[in-house]
Amino acid sequence: MKTTVVNIFSKLLAAIALCVMAASMVQAQDAYTLSPGDEVAIVVFGQDDLSVAVKLDENGTLNYPLLGAISAGGLTVSQLERTITRELSGSYLVNPSVTVSVAEYRQVYINGEVNSPGGFEYKPGLTLDKAIALAGGFSDKASKERIILTREINGQSQLFSMRPTDSVLPGDIIEVSEYLQIFVNGEVQRAGNYPYQPGLTVEKAIALAGGFSARASQKRIKVSREVDGTQQTGKIRMRDPVYPGDILSVPQGFF
Repeated sequence: MKTTVVNIFSKLLAAIALCVMAASMVQAQDAYTLSPGDEVAIVVFGQDDLSVAVKLDENGTLNYPLLGAISAGGLTVSQLERTITRELSGSYLVNPSVTVSVAEYRQVYINGEVNSPGGFEYKPGLTLDKAIALAGGFSDKASKERIILTREINGQSQLFSMRPTDSVLPGDIIEVSEYLQIFVNGEVQRAGNYPYQPGLTVEKAIALAGGFSARASQKRIKVSREVDGTQQTGKIRMRDPVYPGDILSVPQGFF
């Protein structure tokens, strides 16, 4: 008997949770601001000819039966619903029952170091890590710490750094940068590739590589660097700055 009561109570809690979640999603969609590329479903109860799905054009305008062009860009879903209700009332219908919902959101764009860059369908609840998965995951050259999001807010494009759990919105543009690294070769303890850090100097780069070996010539270090598309090589001093892609070579000293 106790087990039955517990099961019923658990199912009741689950049902309540689902209802709360559904109500939250509806509320969030009502507050969603429409932009070009969004498609809305407009339903007028008892009026099949006025129930349509239509996409906002590049100007944020939609064409609706009887009313013609409606400027919907910048309106929330609930504002558009009230606008259509008001325009249909009196002249065309008596107390129309209008419902507007988002049928298809504008795409999210993922560029840069992912395996399948491009535009992807937005779904509510999309986060950065899920968006990267849609684009086939990170490429081998991707920097997971240098991901920039471009988002339009009040008509202005703004840039944000992103974390894996950050939310993604319709129309967002995600740019995954290339992993920045340097290369340290020759007479060091641990030759190899190392992450670039702003303010990095030759001295700090050598430290990343474990320091000089016993046979190193500390005054004959060379750097190979790409300048205007051409790889150039020259001497470099301990306090000189190091840039992404630099190849530092520490030669053997004369003993």
